[in-house]
Amino acid sequence: MKRLLAICTIASLLALHVTAQPTDGPVLKVYPDQVQAALSDHLYGIFFEDINFGADGGLYAELLQNRSFEYFPVRGEMNDGGYDLHALTAWEVVHRDGGEGRVVVTRAIPLNDVNRNNLEIFSWSDEGAVGVYNTGYDGIPLKAGENYLFSAYMRREVRGWERRSPYSLTVRLEDPEGNVLAETDFGDLSADWKKYTATFAPAASVPEGRLVILAGGRGKVQLDMVSLFPEDTYNNRKNGLRRDLVETLEAMQPTFLRFPGGCILHGWGIDNVYNWKHTTGDVAERKPNWNRWGYHQTYGLGYYEYFLLSEDLGAEPLPVVPLGVACSFTEFECVPMEHMDHVIQDALDLVEFANGPVTSKWGAVRAEMGHPEPFGINYICLGNEEGDTPEVRERIPLFVKAIGEKYPDLKIIGTSGLSPDVPLYGLMAELDVYSSDEHYYFPPEWYIDNQDRFDDWDRSKPLVFVGEYASLGNKMFNAVAEAIYLTGIERNGDIVDMACYAPLLARYGNTQWKRANLIWFDNELVVRTPNYYVQQLFSTNKGNVYVRNEQQNWPGKELGVSPTYDAAAGELIIKIANAGEATTLEIDLEGKKAHGKGTVTLLQGDKDAENTREHPENIVPVTTFIKGGKRIRVEVPAISVQAIRLPVK
Repeated sequence: MKRLLAICTIASLLALHVTAQPTDGPVLKVYPDQVQAALSDHLYGIFFEDINFGADGGLYAELLQNRSFEYFPVRGEMNDGGYDLHALTAWEVVHRDGGEGRVVVTRAIPLNDVNRNNLEIFSWSDEGAVGVYNTGYDGIPLKAGENYLFSAYMRREVRGWERRSPYSLTVRLEDPEGNVLAETDFGDLSADWKKYTATFAPAASVPEGRLVILAGGRGKVQLDMVSLFPEDTYNNRKNGLRRDLVETLEAMQPTFLRFPGGCILHGWGIDNVYNWKHTTGDVAERKPNWNRWGYHQTYGLGYYEYFLLSEDLGAEPLPVVPLGVACSFTEFECVPMEHMDHVIQDALDLVEFANGPVTSKWGAVRAEMGHPEPFGINYICLGNEEGDTPEVRERIPLFVKAIGEKYPDLKIIGTSGLSPDVPLYGLMAELDVYSSDEHYYFPPEWYIDNQDRFDDWDRSKPLVFVGEYASLGNKMFNAVAEAIYLTGIERNGDIVDMACYAPLLARYGNTQWKRANLIWFDNELVVRTPNYYVQQLFSTNKGNVYVRNEQQNWPGKELGVSPTYDAAAGELIIKIANAGEATTLEIDLEGKKAHGKGTVTLLQGDKDAENTREHPENIVPVTTFIKGGKRIRVEVPAISVQAIRLPVK
């Protein structure tokens, strides 16, 4: 044993000695005391758009689909499923034990003016029952020992013989075979619309449960806004968000949240524009909408909930407002200029909703919803991927002028348009906005080749917000290419103010944008892609400043580096992304020495490796220790990204 320990000790000393030897490979000279660029406090964040069922069926924790019976056939980008939607989508009619009756969707005696459809169950037999069950989104996941909150607006027809007849209404949770997991009976229902609630605790766990509503005896009942939520939502909020998905976002430590779009913002046409005012107030009184991706939105997740999520994540909210034009990729429509005052007022009202006192009109609405304190937004975003048209150029200045006059301290984020050619960036410079949002989606090679995109940027013009980007794949090589591009963003932290990947979420089996998504999920599983881990690695290892460095014997653009300094931690952070062959990198610290041990967080894998539903942890980061010093040799595997943290005072 002593001999073995001695051999191990000698081997360790030899390894340390080798670390200090010169190398013929690439050398990175780092000057920790020489700041090249300050990095924004809010450089890395997230962008949420309701695409790929990211809201209903995803982030929004509602377990029932089509809860208010408002579905109808819709158009949709890259989605054929929307054309067969109807008022009973996700609902199935059932007859139990010989029960007879009729189930229809009607507009007779609507709940309110915005949710006009409701379900009518007319039971006319003394035996058995008739009703419906909801299949949720690919089934309703139920867990034994957890509570589920049911609610519905209901009323009973009480005329003539129906008043005197026995009648029952039962609500159940069942498994696919019809076994009852939990149930409750509702007695005499009111003749007027009234909200009824119950709490279910299923007796067993099932991945594909269903909610069943059964009417027995003789009579007629109407239902609307039928809802089932897990009690366990993120931060235990009512009308809340799915815990595991939000915790996945939280782990990225995002510093901003851009919402709600994206192409859904402008809609398929002017009549389909995302209207933030329709997303406030009681969920039963929110006017639902459909989006250009080809499905319906309940708006249960609205601007108020986005502001709450930003607050919970400690992220700056970046609300986006439409500009009176339809999406550039559909039939181009514009709000007439004589009606633009209304559209601009909607944007001003949004700021009042977020920041106004409770004595203001929209501040009072926010307070009534449960948040009397202002959210305190500092930014507002104008539009999304507008084309460079005369109509767009005519309308954007109106927003800049109106917002600037009423809220001079609010930072306006403009739009540069889609593509790296940034067709509208010149207009943003003329309008002197705070920053301008640019989007692009290209193969991974583009990000490697264009990592120096911002090196020669005109620093006198507005800051840049890289608001949507992805390399069209979720394989390891895609993630490395994006990491190389991020090293260029950090090198130019004085001009690039914010950056975020898109799209954020994708539900398996309900995905319109299949090329690349940061996080994939189903009812029970969350899959973090290699791209996700790159975003997380950069966000959690950013630093405050980018420091001067020199590269020697460099293999080319396939090796990207970003040395930054974290003042609070007293650590030098060196991020390394390698899209080429394995190599050894020698890091020389000029004027400083790394004391003690540092850490290395490494993400690596084969070029085509990815995380899948079947193998969700195929690629995950691993953290180990590294010895400090003035000269440090680092192994850089092929197709890898790593963040090295060294204590340097």
